[in-house]
Amino acid sequence: MQSNRGPGGSGVSKSLLCILFCLVFQVLSAQEYPPVEADIWIELDSAAGDLDPVAFTEARKLADAEARFLLSGMVYGYTFSYRPLDRERGIGEEFILEPTSLIPREALVPVDVRGRGSRAMLLYRYYPGREEYLRISGWLSAAIPSVMGYGEERAVLGHEGKMEAYRRALKEAVREYARPRMRNKPMRLEGELLLIDTPSVSIVAGRYAAKMRCKISLRKTSSYGSH
Repeated sequence: MQSNRGPGGSGVSKSLLCILFCLVFQVLSAQEYPPVEADIWIELDSAAGDLDPVAFTEARKLADAEARFLLSGMVYGYTFSYRPLDRERGIGEEFILEPTSLIPREALVPVDVRGRGSRAMLLYRYYPGREEYLRISGWLSAAIPSVMGYGEERAVLGHEGKMEAYRRALKEAVREYARPRMRNKPMRLEGELLLIDTPSVSIVAGRYAAKMRCKISLRKTSSYGSH
């Protein structure tokens, strides 16, 4: 009986099996370490029904950006520069916050999407690689203190107000960290911080209210007495 396999057919089958094995191995490897998650809720522009398609398309863009900001903060952290308010010297407050690095945009695919009236809720999950996991583990050392920050902004500002509430919560975390450690008001603080929990954010009395817990590492301190 003549075989239906052509010359080299066995080799082709082995190649396909090898490719499939590699793909499965990559998927399993990507999930080797515990994931970090961000549960995002976004107000829709339309209350026509659960997950109205037009409103959800716009909300998804905002949710992706918010998830990237938060997940990057949980994996890579942020760098900050903070200048406290000093009324006696006529110096205004300044807080500069930048992500240390950003997770890839293609990783921003929600694993769960739910709708309730005019609100969409999306769960994002990111599996860190080995180097990312080691970085996170290093930050979780007991030697690096954790601190809670709380920030608010008017809900009427929409999603921009929500992001500002996050930023203010992180600024407050830096202030809470520095307050018991410094006898005199510093001129500027510079360092890094890492989110260690999914932030809590809600609307209270017409304002976004965000609570964020993070680890802080102070790299540089400038004082007025040294200038």
